[in-house]
Amino acid sequence: MLAQFKVRNYKNFRDELEFSLESAKNYEFNQKAIQNGIIKDSVIIGYNASGKTNLGFAIMDIIIHLTDKRERETSSLFYSNLYNQDDIVVFVYKFKFDSSYVEYAYEKKNPQQVVRECVKVDGKKIIINDENTHIVNLKGSETLNLDNWDSSISLVKYIYANTILDREDKDCRLFIKFMKFVNQMLWFSSTERLRAVGANAAGGNMLENICDLKNGVESLENFLHEVKLPFRLLEKDTGEGKTIYCKVGDKEVPFAPLMSSGTRALVFLYLWYTQKEDFSFIFIDEFDAFYHTNLSIAVIHKLMMEDNIQVVFTSHNTDIISNELLRPDCYFILDDNRIQPFCNLTDKSLREAHNLQKMYKAGAFYEQ
Repeated sequence: MLAQFKVRNYKNFRDELEFSLESAKNYEFNQKAIQNGIIKDSVIIGYNASGKTNLGFAIMDIIIHLTDKRERETSSLFYSNLYNQDDIVVFVYKFKFDSSYVEYAYEKKNPQQVVRECVKVDGKKIIINDENTHIVNLKGSETLNLDNWDSSISLVKYIYANTILDREDKDCRLFIKFMKFVNQMLWFSSTERLRAVGANAAGGNMLENICDLKNGVESLENFLHEVKLPFRLLEKDTGEGKTIYCKVGDKEVPFAPLMSSGTRALVFLYLWYTQKEDFSFIFIDEFDAFYHTNLSIAVIHKLMMEDNIQVVFTSHNTDIISNELLRPDCYFILDDNRIQPFCNLTDKSLREAHNLQKMYKAGAFYEQ
């Protein structure tokens, strides 16, 4: 899982921003939100223009040059900070797999051009790409031919695509785990025309895509019932293709015109949820922009049940700030180029009985 992320000179993050998902707290409640010492489920709260969306784009920058998946257009606009446009942009990732860490740091002049990069396994450098220095310390890469490598792209990506690494070697296994994790990262937002970054975004009509799934409509109905939306759905072939209808009393009417903004966002979430086995990490921006609070809580509960997916939510909804849902080390405040968990922003020893929302509104989690 992602344990730590740092970024500097990217969009509104002029100075270095550090987002740590390593938990050092021993809260006895909601322990399912923590796995292997890493925060699996987290919520980022922040004012408008605080950088929540840009943080998601920054974390997902890694897929632009390490995978063949396309970037989202707005993620590359005004790439470097406007005050330092001539400076390089720096990204640093730390991933934890079992008891080992893989660190990946790189610098870029623009979205497509990597200046330098370095991969470490438990502190040992296994790949270095720095101007005229190109070092690969991985078993199986001894015969790697760099003559065909375009130095403007990532050496890390080139190695992964052009070598048969020794899977008996610990460093190689961890490097492969790291690359697979990155390939399974996803960002999406229901507020931005239901677009996504990472993974393999499904194209075409959303309801048609669900009809193409095995038991897709039935599963969607069950999914909606689980989050307290009692729609009765059925699949129909209109002659122009399959789509979803809704039963209203004795009538059967097209589902699409009945969907509110919140229902549409939830159906979009379901479409990604059907592919959950393909994901390692999901960043859901403004996940509940169209949701009632009860629906927001139900969605978080639903995704928390997925043990193999690390999820980061962003929201403006303070009603979801509760120890009944998560814990003080899982709620973060993003403000003024800093992101910190609630537990680090107060001298109080937070307990399960504390009303986190009330404390937040009273300003208890802002540094004095």
